[in-house]
Amino acid sequence: MACTSKEQFHQDVQELNQELKPQEQIPAVQTMKLNRGGLIIKTSEGPIQFGLPPETVKDSMSLGVEVPTFYIIPSQRFNKQFGINVAEFEFPAYFNFFIKKRQVTLICDTETANSIKIVFQETLLGPQDFSQIKNDYHSDVDPVEYVDFKKELAIFAKNPMNLNEKLTSETLLKFIIFENNVAQIGKVKIVKEEKEFTIYDNQNLLISFPDKFSFPKEYDKLLSLHKIDSSGKSEIAPPSLTIMKKMQHGKKPPSLTQNFEEVDSDEDDQDIGSMPNLLLWNKNGEAKLQKKGSIELNEGLTFQAPEFGVTVLGCSHGFDPKGSTSGYIFWINGRGIMVDPPPYTSYHLKKMGIPPIMISAIIISHCHADHDAGAFHKILDDSKVEIITTRTIMYSFLRKYSAISNLSQDQIKSLFIFRPAILGVPLNIYGAEFEFFYAFHSIPCIGFRVRYQNKSIYFSGDTFYDPVKIEELQKQGHLNQARCRQLNSPKFTEDIILHEAGVPPIHTPQTVLSQLPNQVKNRMYLVHVAAKDVLKGSGLKVAKPGIENTLILIRPNVQQDIPLNRKMDIISRIDIFDKLTLNNAKFLMDALKLEKYKEGELVIQENQEGHKFYIIESGLAKVFSDQKENKFQRYLQSGDYFGESALIQTGRRRASVLAVTDLRVLSLDKHDFWFIFGDGFEGQGPVIEQMMQLMEARKQQAIQILFKNSHFSQLTPTQKTQLEMIMQQQEVSKGQILWKKDDDATFVFFIRKGAFAFIDCEEAKLEEFDSGSFIGEINAILKGNKLTTTIKAVREGSILKIESNAFAKFLQRNPGLLLLLQEYKYLE
Repeated sequence: MACTSKEQFHQDVQELNQELKPQEQIPAVQTMKLNRGGLIIKTSEGPIQFGLPPETVKDSMSLGVEVPTFYIIPSQRFNKQFGINVAEFEFPAYFNFFIKKRQVTLICDTETANSIKIVFQETLLGPQDFSQIKNDYHSDVDPVEYVDFKKELAIFAKNPMNLNEKLTSETLLKFIIFENNVAQIGKVKIVKEEKEFTIYDNQNLLISFPDKFSFPKEYDKLLSLHKIDSSGKSEIAPPSLTIMKKMQHGKKPPSLTQNFEEVDSDEDDQDIGSMPNLLLWNKNGEAKLQKKGSIELNEGLTFQAPEFGVTVLGCSHGFDPKGSTSGYIFWINGRGIMVDPPPYTSYHLKKMGIPPIMISAIIISHCHADHDAGAFHKILDDSKVEIITTRTIMYSFLRKYSAISNLSQDQIKSLFIFRPAILGVPLNIYGAEFEFFYAFHSIPCIGFRVRYQNKSIYFSGDTFYDPVKIEELQKQGHLNQARCRQLNSPKFTEDIILHEAGVPPIHTPQTVLSQLPNQVKNRMYLVHVAAKDVLKGSGLKVAKPGIENTLILIRPNVQQDIPLNRKMDIISRIDIFDKLTLNNAKFLMDALKLEKYKEGELVIQENQEGHKFYIIESGLAKVFSDQKENKFQRYLQSGDYFGESALIQTGRRRASVLAVTDLRVLSLDKHDFWFIFGDGFEGQGPVIEQMMQLMEARKQQAIQILFKNSHFSQLTPTQKTQLEMIMQQQEVSKGQILWKKDDDATFVFFIRKGAFAFIDCEEAKLEEFDSGSFIGEINAILKGNKLTTTIKAVREGSILKIESNAFAKFLQRNPGLLLLLQEYKYLE
């Protein structure tokens, strides 16, 4: 970390220390619960904190209390429920060392200490082996252009307080290891028991608390898609629709990223999918965020992602208590690529009304916690996502998160699709041309230029950009001429320039950027910096976070037809079309026609004869029925479809569909529907068979059974549809044995009605299970093991049965569920 002088470093630290002084003194308390979760205990040896969720240092700073130097690490360091690391020690360590000039002490067992050392190697110093660096580059690139990371990272790996001293993990971290379940800090003794910690101070009992990190209740409600207690039984986690209603009448929870307000909706509506927020565009290309539950049908507005642009989710750094860490959505051809998503981003996207189908991939720039923590959260949130980065960074990510989560690297690999970023050649990604490059940072980090049509955006990544200093390093032999030329080569000719301006020495000094020509600064937006820290009179500005501040280069052209690659993208991300042959997919592309509806206009009318099938390209639609025996309403977004029932079975529409905003749909005529999805002779093809299975499940009100299960009720609408498509109803008689211990695992099931119980096994002590309960040994299904339980129908009833192979495929498509559910045998 020696890219600026020692004097400059200390000046930066002094300025930051001055800014971080508490605005008011908080009265001394014995214990304090933190906003993001965790607990601070006051002791005679100083404050001790239990649990370290992402951005935890911001809690202490915002409360005006001292950031602790002692941290007790929970036994379960990784929260599978949320996909979040609750032992994120990186920024407490960085803050204490680089700002306060002191070490932190982690209190844990030997195994945890060894795992943390692996994590810190990757995040503080970077990978140790670069023998395969050539795999990051295109074969045409001259090896002289390869980054020599051994030399380059050594530039930064110096103690900024003593430049002659090598920076190591021991420079920042100390460990106190539990010996015979006791850890001693001076006069303070910490005792680790089976499920709790007890702290004594001067031999006096101070406090006992559970060895389990818990998010605050407000966060728990907002975040919980997968909520299971230690017994395997689910706790009630209301759907977001209910949460938003309750928040109107109660205490508003703290913002997770400080950027987006909570919104309200009507709890009493019988929604299957709650109404989202909307990003609306007027005819001038100006964005407006329309809140959930407050739809106003304003003339000229339509729900559409920009053709090309970028939304900043957060633009600050890890030490700014009022700002969110940096994260972005790059919009390309109406599709979103998230770059370094900050923690909890997935749930804010949902609140903003951005359907998961719109997010096609994630780019991970590097493996610092403020850049990769949200990526792992997004990986586990929904169906498999594509991750784009170099092989060097990917393998570092795998080593780091294997140590964090206690999953093998192969297990983590199975959770996503890896697309290598190749340096030295433009890559076509979703119709745009990306040029990736290695930035100049303390660990391997990428930036990129992206061009779409005749517009372009530059993303610096975390980097030290100072042409004078870089040339000095080249003269000193730390960098070769090719690397010096590459680092000093930005011409900044792009239409939008997102450039980091964090705290040197590992980030770019604002003084350097302030010297750029005004025509460059006019197109430049600073990130990784708090707005209050921008140099006065420099002509520099920070990027404004929030979807309403989206930077638009090419606005959506709602008048033009939908290009082929956009059609293919929509179709490829709809589960029901998985079994289409290439020929049928081609026929489908030819047959789909674009239709446009104004807000307030009916697309289909209940009880009228149906002749078309529809797929939503953009906008928001409401499906509803006013019939007493079938009264309901739900909302559909991009990637959702409707209208199949009338074409397959009834001939007449069973519900109406209204355009809530301007709506663009792809329609398919009934004759083409049967030709493409059937067998050509009005017989059932695989797609129609799945649609019929889905209709049958809905006829049996399978969705209501899922809503009775406090875990499965929290799945996304897409995940619920996936389950409905593989369910089959089966009647069960009283006393019937569904399976026996040591049988092969052939199916799982949801109880539709009746009562069931385990017998002749360890689980026999449990109470009976009734409607909504899920029964199934998932581990046996995934690993081919024999069953360990026997299950019996106590009363006559019916089940919704799912064959093992179909359920295994469902879990493979949804890695977060796979990771969470594999150890359970029942869920209520």
